[in-house]
Amino acid sequence: MHPLVNRVLLMLCLLISPLNAKEVFVPGQRVVFVGDSVTAAGQFVTYLDLQLRIQYGKEAPELINLGLPSEGVTGLSEKPHPFPRPNVHERLERALNKLEPDVVVACYGINDGIYSPFDESRYKQFQDGIRKLISVVQNKQCKLVLCTPIAFDAQPFARAGKLLPVDTEKEFAWFEIYDGYEAVIAKYSEFVKTLADDVDVLVDVHDPIKYSLIATRKTRQDYAMSSDGVHVNNQGHLVIAKAIAAATGVTWYGDDQPAFSQLDQRTRLLHDSYLDHVGHTRPQTGKGLPLDEALVKAKEMDTDIQIAVANAQRKLQAPKKGPLAPIEGEAGLPNVLLIGDSISIGYTLGVRAELKGIANVHRPATNCGPSVKAMAELDTWLGTTEWDVIHFNFGLHDLKWMGANGENLAEPNGEGNSQQVPLKEYVEYLEAIAVKLKSTGATVVFRNTTPVPKGAKGRVVGDAARYNEAAATVMQRHQIEIDDMYSYTIDRLDQLMRPANVHFTPEGNSFLSKKVARVIREALN
Repeated sequence: MHPLVNRVLLMLCLLISPLNAKEVFVPGQRVVFVGDSVTAAGQFVTYLDLQLRIQYGKEAPELINLGLPSEGVTGLSEKPHPFPRPNVHERLERALNKLEPDVVVACYGINDGIYSPFDESRYKQFQDGIRKLISVVQNKQCKLVLCTPIAFDAQPFARAGKLLPVDTEKEFAWFEIYDGYEAVIAKYSEFVKTLADDVDVLVDVHDPIKYSLIATRKTRQDYAMSSDGVHVNNQGHLVIAKAIAAATGVTWYGDDQPAFSQLDQRTRLLHDSYLDHVGHTRPQTGKGLPLDEALVKAKEMDTDIQIAVANAQRKLQAPKKGPLAPIEGEAGLPNVLLIGDSISIGYTLGVRAELKGIANVHRPATNCGPSVKAMAELDTWLGTTEWDVIHFNFGLHDLKWMGANGENLAEPNGEGNSQQVPLKEYVEYLEAIAVKLKSTGATVVFRNTTPVPKGAKGRVVGDAARYNEAAATVMQRHQIEIDDMYSYTIDRLDQLMRPANVHFTPEGNSFLSKKVARVIREALN
């Protein structure tokens, strides 16, 4: 086996869960969310609720948040914890009997490692706890959406001096966490991903959190989603919600703060009441209204919520134009996905025109940027569509130079400056991305990186060739065809590109689109 493959095997396991997507959030369904304090906070539940209400209106499925702070699937607690951590198995069957859900969404793991170094016995108890959860839910004839643990972000506590080394004499706890705890949680996440065939839908929320942090810190080194590495803010909840939506086929319309705020008040109101209604063992937990009163109050809120959601619907579903606008696919035609940066955006409309009546040409509604962004968002881009051809590229953002403090397009080789994704890191990410894309069953084509012309700020002439050479090795290993756009354009940059700029003129974009369309036609045949 190639040595590079050995180095990235764990990364591949973390990235390539075969998200066996099914539509589970459908009208008439009752969905109960169980989990720890991240679930209890509830924002990701509210984000999902907003998308479903935009899609289904009054017929949207009912979402009930039953997350409980401190909870796990093992009942294990670190010694300094002020009370025994609650175990979901104390209340799970009771909750299912009382609430009679059609679907359960579960997310556990971050507490079950009890913020300590890896321990085989604890790991076995986590495995047993997750398997028991699956069994209990399925015995009640409920569908199960099982999430991996979220990632642990060491940076906030590292900067606050609250991480402990493995050989410390102190007791590990949620307020003084083992400095290698993310590796523990990554292993727990890897285990959960092996259970994809045992549940209705498996959702990876670990990698989207992990790589969103890495990607954002390329330009904002102080960026964090939490103050403790665990309790993510709204941005973290948005990442979780998008991951669940992508795996379950929920259409993602976007965020609307007025509607979200009103819905979130409703989520929190009912959360506290449902917790009390089901019952639990956790002390120091606020009491909610009696459930009957809370349901009446929630119903009173619904009129204003419906108005806010209708406003959000008009805004988020308003017709859009341009290459990033979603398209309505034509029934019976193959589905093609373009993934790439602004060069790809530039040729998207031309490719659609060239393939009109031949294929539905989709793309993410974003500049897909560097390869590390794909590590965070690839599942969201893929969604649940069965793709016939995926034409993708990363490189131009990877090789650009960033300043020591995240400044964009910095002086190459300047003091403290570095490429956004160094070559070794780029290759590792491409390995994982290639495996994930091949696992979809689509015909996959890699479009290599276009040349860097003289005078282009923040990039070095010749680096595109270096990155392409490395990418070619990866693609050969995975038997992925290469759309060689570098060779196609290198001898006519003056005719196709803007002066001292990596971007193409309109004529250049048309030139590129014809080649991409030709490659896709061949891939479809």
